[in-house]
Amino acid sequence: MQGYHQDPGYAPRMYANSRTSLEGGARQFMSGVYAWMAAGFAVTALVAYFVANSYAAMMLVHASPLRWLFLLAPLAMSWFLFPRIPGMDRPLALGSFVVFTAMIGAWFSYLPYIYTTGSILGVLGATVGMFGGMSIFGWLTKRDLTGVGQFALMALLGAIFASFINAFLLQSDATSIVVSAIVAAVSAALTAYHTQAIKQMYLVQGAQGNFAILGALMLYVNFINLFVSLLRLFGVSRD
Repeated sequence: MQGYHQDPGYAPRMYANSRTSLEGGARQFMSGVYAWMAAGFAVTALVAYFVANSYAAMMLVHASPLRWLFLLAPLAMSWFLFPRIPGMDRPLALGSFVVFTAMIGAWFSYLPYIYTTGSILGVLGATVGMFGGMSIFGWLTKRDLTGVGQFALMALLGAIFASFINAFLLQSDATSIVVSAIVAAVSAALTAYHTQAIKQMYLVQGAQGNFAILGALMLYVNFINLFVSLLRLFGVSRD
């Protein structure tokens, strides 16, 4: 076209601006994921505090037949409900999120009676540090962590199965230590993998639906597993 001269730097600048905008959106989306995580931890802490300070609630959660519900329901929800979160109506997804984090809190109500407050806080601080470091690594690394994540998921399944066998049959302290160490390692690896997966999920599909809630639940479970395993390894018993 006569009189038209395309700026040779226009296309690269447009690509750079688009990429910068996309990465900024991904960071904002990830901030929302962490905010949902924080809300989940708040629910867990409040429920744990309430149950721990109520004799009737403690008996219901830990000494009645309903204890199996509080023990097994979160595990079932994590495997069968979480994959359906993105397609749920918003109120149902939020309700599932609150119920899941509340049930974890109810089960955690026993922790102050088993471990000293100082050791719980110390392990919590270590968990925050490890989780944060692995999440940052997963966000920044250019390496595809899919293989690592798949291996970690299989190892986690094996560790969960071994923990049930040990709890009901073996009752071995040595086995418990080994299982806790495995869970800590795979939870750290899954934190990096899931962080990268959440970032890629946004870059491909955007912030549609309930993806932020799903991402928060994935990272919440990693954090909880890491915290519990480290507490079993390094927590100081009140005995």
